[in-house]
Amino acid sequence: MTHTPRELDEHRSIEIISQMITDTRSHIDRDSGRYFLLWGYTTVVVTLFEYIVMACNLPLILTWGWFALPLIGGIGTYLLIRASKQAKTRQPKSYLDRSVSAVWLTFGISYLFIYIAALVYHTNIFFLTAILMGMGTVISGIICRHKVLTISGIVGITLSLFFPARHLILESMSNHTLHNTMSPYLIYSDFIIFALIFTIMMIIPGHILNNRSRQTTNA
Repeated sequence: MTHTPRELDEHRSIEIISQMITDTRSHIDRDSGRYFLLWGYTTVVVTLFEYIVMACNLPLILTWGWFALPLIGGIGTYLLIRASKQAKTRQPKSYLDRSVSAVWLTFGISYLFIYIAALVYHTNIFFLTAILMGMGTVISGIICRHKVLTISGIVGITLSLFFPARHLILESMSNHTLHNTMSPYLIYSDFIIFALIFTIMMIIPGHILNNRSRQTTNA
């Protein structure tokens, strides 16, 4: 059975696209897992630290600990990128690789504006962060057909609904005597929810991606 030039071109195009997706998934397994773990663990540790500061009524100067998040994450990201560039096994980025990088660059820049808006309008930064990072994770998973990222991002976005629900519950209790007797550990429970979301959305997928990368390398 012979194939026309058009059929051969279409078949070749499908092969190229499939190989591109496979290569991108391999790059994500090898590289992105470390970024997910870096930002995931840094976010969770800083959030839990700030939870203790607020719940235990420690000096407010310690709330500046939030600035450790971009500092540690930024320096860590720079070091990982530098190490990746120096690695002998580094491969050129494909179009999909650049697409995923562009997605996260766009979301990162957008987050700066969202953070400023949250400070001005006093909106819940935890909710906005979870939504934005969840969207970036889902989009990355869809682009490279990576179910781990897609599912974890969807779960993160879904869990972010706890923030408005929690706000409505506390608001309804504001005139109730129970609200005045609530433990600070419960009042600041949004910190725990935020840490849980990042554990599911970044730490768990990061370990899965790293394990897949090691298995591929050892195969």
